[in-house]
Amino acid sequence: MTGTGRMSRFGLFVVVVLTAVLLAGCVVLSPARGLQVGGSLLMLYVLLSRLIFTGDHQLALWHLAHQEYELAIPRLEASFEYFTRRTWLDRLRFVLMLSPTGYRYREMAMLGLGYCHAQLGHTEALDWYARCHAAYPHNPTAKAALALLRQGAALGRRAAGPDVRVA
Repeated sequence: MTGTGRMSRFGLFVVVVLTAVLLAGCVVLSPARGLQVGGSLLMLYVLLSRLIFTGDHQLALWHLAHQEYELAIPRLEASFEYFTRRTWLDRLRFVLMLSPTGYRYREMAMLGLGYCHAQLGHTEALDWYARCHAAYPHNPTAKAALALLRQGAALGRRAAGPDVRVA
């Protein structure tokens, strides 16, 4: 289970092949309007599959874009639980959702939870980034966030003095 943090070459290949097969099939079945029908079906498939499989994740991204971190947290937790129970769906995201990203949805949910908690000043941020780093040790975002939060905590302890503990 390693996240690359970039687009997966295999995932991109699968998406391109499936798209080409769909469009070619539509052109063969309906030469006059094949590309229009195929393109419409492809867009409909992508939108519906992402709505069905990643509805909580998409809603969380909307809340994040509007800096509504308190509202994003329950959606990200739901996404994390959903993809924890359905690891096969996360692995097959290339085919089922035409999503060539190198990050798994479970991995993105953990990063999002760490980010939201960090923005709100919650100590849970460190826990989520640590969980993400443990599950996906090659994730550069989790690694950098952990280092930054730990360095900030160490600086806080030094500034507070030897008798004061900072979470």
